[in-house]
Amino acid sequence: MDNWDDLKFVLAVAKAGSVTKAARALGVTHSTVSRRLTALEERVGTRLFDRLPEGFTATVAGEEAVETARRMEAEVLSLDTRITARDAELEGPLRVTAAQLVFQVQLAEIVARFKERHPQIDVTMNAANEILSLHRREADIAVRVTDKPDESLFGRLATGQNRCFYVSREFARRFQEAYRDSLTTARVPFVAFKWWGNQVPKELRERYPNGEVATVTDDMITMHAAVRAGMGIGRLPCFLGDPDPELMRLPGVEPTRYFDIWILTHPDLKNVARIRTFLRFAADSFKENAGLYLGQ
Repeated sequence: MDNWDDLKFVLAVAKAGSVTKAARALGVTHSTVSRRLTALEERVGTRLFDRLPEGFTATVAGEEAVETARRMEAEVLSLDTRITARDAELEGPLRVTAAQLVFQVQLAEIVARFKERHPQIDVTMNAANEILSLHRREADIAVRVTDKPDESLFGRLATGQNRCFYVSREFARRFQEAYRDSLTTARVPFVAFKWWGNQVPKELRERYPNGEVATVTDDMITMHAAVRAGMGIGRLPCFLGDPDPELMRLPGVEPTRYFDIWILTHPDLKNVARIRTFLRFAADSFKENAGLYLGQ
């Protein structure tokens, strides 16, 4: 095997289980991955993957190639991390990843102010709801909404959060007109969030025994839109519900604790000047705005 770059394609197919997904991960076309894999198999004179209806499965020879590719990838990533860790200048690339909603609410503004102070730092913003790996150097810094940050990462707690139940003002008006004083027996619609369970939360079931799920969403931006559209009661982070003039908190319900916001990086990169500076700057910016996230 005279082209080590071929192993990158072998590893991508093994991880993804299909040429299409591997191409997406590598940022190339389906035909490029297929052509490179076929050419490699022809050169080594053996099949590396069985093409099955359920996906690509490595053969014995393929598994050996995949294992070698994993070791090479680990060495390359380790070298990249060690080299980057020696960088003491406030310049160069900085890749920041977070969920789209986090960028939308405050992080993009934080990045803009950071760039004004440090124009030599080239910031790339990657809005991804899936978790990119800091160990695999898919990003330099991750802003994550979690109560259990990866213990193998280094970071700062940016701010705590609360959440509450919200309705649109139009929904509240129709709600009162339709049900008046019989709210506890009404069939109250609720917008459910897939990751919290496709059902009416216990707090609302006690208050509205006949409550029912009107729709289910798997994305907080969509949840916000559904509540704004008057589809029902929805539970939102305070930073999303409170500033919206079209929404109001459900009367008689207090905010409850939600996930924290953490700013994280690879521990070997914590002393890189541009990464350390951004960590501190972003954490301080979130803390200054903690009242928004806590619903105060």
